[in-house]
Amino acid sequence: MSVEFRITSGARAGTRERFEKSVVTIGRHPMNDLRFDANKDIDVSGRHAELRSAGGKHVLYDLDSTNGTFVNGQRINEHEIADGDLIVFGVSGPQVTFHIVPVEMIPATPSTRVESPEGRAAAAKAKVSPTPASATAAKPRLNTEVRIAHAVQKQTGKLRNMVIGLGVFVVVGGSGVAYVLVRQAEEARKQVATLLAMNDSLARNLELRLQQTGVADAALKAARDETERLNRALRERQAAGGDVRALSQEMRTAQARTASMAGVDYPAIAAANKPAIVFIAVEMPDGTTSSGTGFNILPSGLIVTNRHVVQAMDGSRAGRLGVIFEGQKGAWKEARIEYVSADDELALLRLVRPGSYPIVNGIAGDTRSVQVGSPIALLGFPLGTSTAGMGGDIDTLTALATMNIGTVSKTLADNIQLDVYAAQGSSGSPVFDSRGLVIGVLYGAQRESNGRIIYSVPSSRLVRQLPADAAGVIR
Repeated sequence: MSVEFRITSGARAGTRERFEKSVVTIGRHPMNDLRFDANKDIDVSGRHAELRSAGGKHVLYDLDSTNGTFVNGQRINEHEIADGDLIVFGVSGPQVTFHIVPVEMIPATPSTRVESPEGRAAAAKAKVSPTPASATAAKPRLNTEVRIAHAVQKQTGKLRNMVIGLGVFVVVGGSGVAYVLVRQAEEARKQVATLLAMNDSLARNLELRLQQTGVADAALKAARDETERLNRALRERQAAGGDVRALSQEMRTAQARTASMAGVDYPAIAAANKPAIVFIAVEMPDGTTSSGTGFNILPSGLIVTNRHVVQAMDGSRAGRLGVIFEGQKGAWKEARIEYVSADDELALLRLVRPGSYPIVNGIAGDTRSVQVGSPIALLGFPLGTSTAGMGGDIDTLTALATMNIGTVSKTLADNIQLDVYAAQGSSGSPVFDSRGLVIGVLYGAQRESNGRIIYSVPSSRLVRQLPADAAGVIR
């Protein structure tokens, strides 16, 4: 038996590689058997995984890769894989389907007949025997009418043979075409069945992960709706005998996104960063009040938020600022504006009374590796005091941050666009990648998207504007 890897996403999408060996090494290093692009498939480690085949079983091992190996949405260390399984190398890395291919039979060489010496002698004698005189006797000449009739009969026989041959060719060729079409239809049916089963498995895994983390229902509902829509559309298209290729590709893309979301440890992200999230209460010089979100990056108290949270359109800045850390009740701390960016929706607040405050896990200094489809998480205070647990008097409320999850939908030099829920009060929320590092600062949304198309300042732009004493938080 041989095995085949069909790469469906990443730099080598559309290629296939077949192996007939007991151990197949996988990674970006040139010495691997299944090699990914060293410059583009950056989620794949140098030596990422290894497939070992023995006794009809195929076991995939993760070689302590940086970003993990996922089979049908589940992160694995050691896993027996089967024909049609979906493998993703890294949370947002290239997607591969695994297939078992029977070894093609080698046609046997026709045997050669060997004659005995007596047989060869008899054959030689037969070749040199004289031709009987009767065979060389002159035949009587036929008249013209008979010769013409013989010629017509001869040509008609050739034509008849040609027609018969053409008919046989059409029948055989038609049967061959029909066979190929039936095979293609059966293969398409199997692929659709595999996609549907995989979609159901991924959806169940994502639902379980979301229930474990307690993240907002919007992400869960969006994943469910997409799963149901694609399942329904594929079944209807297949039942009608239509072309399912476009829908199949759409489902593969959705599966890669779902698998990446399901593979992220959201509880770990929350545990590492939630204590550093702050609720910001703002009072402008004219007496108007508002709120926003921020996150602390220095133990002494340096908070990142949005420019528009603390500064009005006319340039006037907040008269009073108070912040309260996540999980704290009534423990307000005074802050002052230290920096407002002239180019980006960024501002820094310094706590008036230094202390030993919790900080985020880190800020990504380079966002060039952020890719469309990468999973993200938000921690903040959408709708301010209107969400569960945030009611009550401003002096006694307990700040309880909300986690929302989604994916990157577009990357630009000055903006990382997100597919995730946010609302008024979310401004200044940190955007975390699968490692739990800040890759952006949320600042706005597309008006007609109902809070689903969100804009954020890339962290690479933030780090260029941080003071020197904040260098330790950059990763």
